[in-house]
Amino acid sequence: MRSLFNLDIHPMKTRFVRTTYITFATALTLLGACGDSGAGDVGADKLEPIAEGTSRDSVLLVMGEGPLTAQYSDTMRLEHGFRRENYVIDGKSYEVLYYRELQGNVAEQVQQAKETPVVLQNGKVLGWGWKYYLEAMESLKLPNPTGNIPGGNGAPPAIIPTDSSNSAKADSAAPADSSKKSGA
Repeated sequence: MRSLFNLDIHPMKTRFVRTTYITFATALTLLGACGDSGAGDVGADKLEPIAEGTSRDSVLLVMGEGPLTAQYSDTMRLEHGFRRENYVIDGKSYEVLYYRELQGNVAEQVQQAKETPVVLQNGKVLGWGWKYYLEAMESLKLPNPTGNIPGGNGAPPAIIPTDSSNSAKADSAAPADSSKKSGA
């Protein structure tokens, strides 16, 4: 009877330890995924291959088809289902494509939680992500895309610090003549 008792306990202990280990490993995996998606940009995994100098056509291939729709003249602000904004600042043309995964309409306000900007000049990527865009607002004088929310105060996007993988892109993406001008 004693040997039977030992056999019954041992499998239960092993099963308990195995179940606890699997549960703990699953919880760590889920917490890691939540941390990445909460602190990072929308679609960061998909946009990762995009580097400074990548062509516009390659960016659109990586992004695929977007979920945004438009009506009437708003169709001019769409590119393959993604929001597109064009700016001319100090005689230089910039294009911003906003990667998005959730369905919506281009008439909606840009929201950091739903979209990730990719900044281009002359058909080439300067950088992408909200961290880069915040720096580009200062160095390239790009406008704040989230500042016109009704009831908002026009403050810059609240950028959550993430890993430094996009900061290298941001540091090397600023044009050589982007020195700060006093009084401007």
